[in-house]
Amino acid sequence: MTHDFELHLYRNQNFITETQCLSLSIQREAYTPYEEINAVFIASHADYTGVTRIGLYHNQTRIFLGLVDTLTQYTKNHSNLIRIKSKSFTSLLTQNELPAGLHSNLTMEQLMTDYYTFPYITYDTLPDTGYIFVKSGNTMWDGIVSFCYKMTGHYPFVIHNHIYLSNPPSQALFTPDPANILEYGHITDHTKLISHYHMEDISGQSDSYHQENAYATASEIVRHKQIPFDRSFLYDPNDALTFRNLYSRRGCQADYVIYQGFDNLHTGRKLTINGLTENQTISRVKFTFGSRGGITQLWCYHDGFYNNS
Repeated sequence: MTHDFELHLYRNQNFITETQCLSLSIQREAYTPYEEINAVFIASHADYTGVTRIGLYHNQTRIFLGLVDTLTQYTKNHSNLIRIKSKSFTSLLTQNELPAGLHSNLTMEQLMTDYYTFPYITYDTLPDTGYIFVKSGNTMWDGIVSFCYKMTGHYPFVIHNHIYLSNPPSQALFTPDPANILEYGHITDHTKLISHYHMEDISGQSDSYHQENAYATASEIVRHKQIPFDRSFLYDPNDALTFRNLYSRRGCQADYVIYQGFDNLHTGRKLTINGLTENQTISRVKFTFGSRGGITQLWCYHDGFYNNS
């Protein structure tokens, strides 16, 4: 048990505070537009009804703010406990659909304010305007990804409910203490790779555009994908296939390290470990805390968008 973590459970502007953490997991990932926690605290109150959001603090600094996905109050081994599962507010971007059709002359600010209002979410702005073509069922996050890729050539990512559109913000280089490292290595993951994309043209003629993923075919993978014409890429239909090839490579190679401790690391920070990786961008973070203390796992992807030089 530790008193380093503190949970605030908000009813409007008032909040209940819990300080006795029994277990905690925190997950952050570059291609997932929200952070996620799962925590168990000893319950010091009898009533948690009306709680709408939670804040997680470490050494009096807030490290997470999110919605209440589930809140369970229960008794186990004669102890009163509370279990919280929460995603940050940017998860709402994956749960709201945009009106279908062409949305032209958009700025990022218009995209974020003209359709819906979201609490606690902030975002980068750009001076440029662009367009997105929304298919039925496309979410706000789909629209942001489309807009961001056209404007910057990058895949957007989220830190603390803030949407970044291009390069990660400048952060100090992180090097874990070698004495705390439990394991490190390299992972290959080819499960998401597509070897060939085929796209029809605007009139419906099949296989008018096609592109091979050289990395996938070099790995002896044969996976062909047929897609309809993507109007989001009217300016360059081949770029629709380039984007999909880049995205299918996400996390296909990664350096990783597991160490004891908690440093509240985020995606985008640079990592150096002698003998493994040097000045590489952290793409995934997982922290778990329990009876044996805290363990941090870090991944540096080598794919189409991260550490690909």
